Amino acid sequence: MTIITESGKFSENLYLIDTEQFLNKRITTVFCYWDGKNCYLIDIGTSDNVQTILRFLKNNEIPLQKVKGLFLSHYHFDHGGGATKLWKTIHRKNNNSTFKIITTRETKEKLQNAESHVMGAKTTFGNFVGEMKPIPVDLEENAYEIISFDKDYELSSIEKITIRLLSTPGHSNDHCSPTIFRNGLPIFCFVGEASGCLYNGSELLSQPTSMPPNFQFEKYMNSLEKLINLNPEKLGLCHFGVISGKNDVKTYLNGHKKYMIDFRAAVIELYTKNQSTRYIIENLKEDFFNDEKFIDNYYRKLNNHSNFLSNLRLALTYGMMISLGFRKPKYELK
Repeated sequence: MTIITESGKFSENLYLIDTEQFLNKRITTVFCYWDGKNCYLIDIGTSDNVQTILRFLKNNEIPLQKVKGLFLSHYHFDHGGGATKLWKTIHRKNNNSTFKIITTRETKEKLQNAESHVMGAKTTFGNFVGEMKPIPVDLEENAYEIISFDKDYELSSIEKITIRLLSTPGHSNDHCSPTIFRNGLPIFCFVGEASGCLYNGSELLSQPTSMPPNFQFEKYMNSLEKLINLNPEKLGLCHFGVISGKNDVKTYLNGHKKYMIDFRAAVIELYTKNQSTRYIIENLKEDFFNDEKFIDNYYRKLNNHSNFLSNLRLALTYGMMISLGFRKPKYELK
């Protein structure tokens, strides 16, 4: 079994970057494609993480003028939140840059109108959310390159390497899983938040991703099935790391499928007994939020791990309850 959690090169032309989000390691990943001629980033983290990404590029001798584009899994603050700041920073440092935010029209609209999302996220994660300031209207055409879901975008004509924004809604309506193909075969799939989180460096045990107001269970499960059928060589998780090897990828994805079915059923059963959010979370702990089972020693030793995990579990439980119609969103609309 191979679970990669360290920043650096993990495969030909592919790099894992730890954003050091929430001032801790192994919380959120960004991925980088660099073939010696062109560099593309996949996700960016928050606006506060931009300097971490730029420092990684410098330390790995990747020239800023070679950074051609940023692909995003979705608009949320911890994934696309730093996109506009990165664009502004690169263009300030390099006036002749051709760097673009390469994304779908849906994600662009969310990035340009992120006020309610930021407000809602801050109620759970505070100032760690950062800021999401839109690109000025007169510069939008220079900043964005709009592409469609499920269409191939060429990264290298010589090696026949393409990337495809595989449509995987459910976590959010605009969610996609950027997947890199070589000669038509999927060599790396960044699932974003389409297949849970991995807070364990030695066991393939998933936890749910945070479930925002847009979460839709049926779409999420259909997207998960799409990823299982894709059968990529390597799987990139935003929270956290890389699973290498088709058998381990399949084991993880199928395990997450079962977890989500059981988790939803448990929320429904507990809600029929007591509608309190606190009651439901407390009674999910043994089977679904068991730190001893799902969380490895690294996370258990973090200074603020209890606050981080409790906030995350509140968000995902509440999100599932919204999906079931048991609660209404407080800030961002569905």
